[in-house]
Amino acid sequence: MLHKLWGVGLVVVLGLVWFALGEAAGTGTGGAAQVPLKADGMQPDEAQAPLTGAAPPPAAPAARVDGDAPQPAASNAAEPALVRQALKARAGGDEAGAQALLRRAIQEATTVEQAARASLHLASGVTDAAERRVFLSAALEAGVVHGEEYEGVGAQLRELNGRPAESLHALLELETYAVASGDSLWKLCNRTFPDRFGVQPEVGLVRLLNGLKRDTLSVGQKLRIPRQPLVLQVDADDHGLVAWIGDVAIAAYRVGLGKDGSTPRRSFTVQVKQENPAWFYAGRTIPFGDPENILGTRWMGFDNQPEASGFGIHGTTLPDSIGKDESMGCVRMRNGEVEELFEIVSRGTKVTVQ
Repeated sequence: MLHKLWGVGLVVVLGLVWFALGEAAGTGTGGAAQVPLKADGMQPDEAQAPLTGAAPPPAAPAARVDGDAPQPAASNAAEPALVRQALKARAGGDEAGAQALLRRAIQEATTVEQAARASLHLASGVTDAAERRVFLSAALEAGVVHGEEYEGVGAQLRELNGRPAESLHALLELETYAVASGDSLWKLCNRTFPDRFGVQPEVGLVRLLNGLKRDTLSVGQKLRIPRQPLVLQVDADDHGLVAWIGDVAIAAYRVGLGKDGSTPRRSFTVQVKQENPAWFYAGRTIPFGDPENILGTRWMGFDNQPEASGFGIHGTTLPDSIGKDESMGCVRMRNGEVEELFEIVSRGTKVTVQ
């Protein structure tokens, strides 16, 4: 489970977060509403092969792409009384009443988990985009998002990413850069930003933060650049993966992991990124597109470590294995989702499995 060192202060913070967000938005400085959230398996060659299954299927089934993931499922019987009342009100069409009860549940919670669980249910009904992301981040950090709920949280974050100015800029520590003649996104991300700001964001992350649909830039255009790196956390108990910048959740996915606990619980860094990877397995090179190649459309290979070499994150031709322990240690994702993540993850990104 994700660490919980931040303590019961979250109860108060969540109870007042909408006020804090209003203050942050009013300053226009990019300062975050501070919710203390986070702490801090395969390279495709035979020696480091992503051993992700013993018997590949005769043909590759279609992987589900980005889209209509379900909203967080409510296990009503396990929820506190106020949350149960709120969910009943929501089911009856009284969203205002549901939100009032959930905010009260946050304020009256006696544990971090209770407050974060109420925030998870509250998020889907909140109209303020930044506030909604804060509630989702709090629930993810507290470790109260379970199993299929990662689908709904991921869908909400994906929708919020379409509105970065509203949902992200007030929460992140950002630098502003004015595009100069001769600049390109690749040059900026790989040369200018590391030299000037000490960060090397992936081109796709800069596109996301600035709402860019293409790489074309114009002189004088203002770009917002994150001062903190993107990091990935894998929740091995609940089969979830979250991309964070600081204390803010950028994306979340449900993933598949290794059978018999074969996914190592430790920290790695992404060293290799490949599109349409070949699979080097059992002395064979299985090209991309071969029905026996089950790696899917993207590969992000980790650094090799003693007793933990050849692991990584990749797509899959076996989408039914998502949420299960069926690989030989790698982190599996649906193809459409691993393609989305691939766009924002740079080489050197830290990945923690816990």
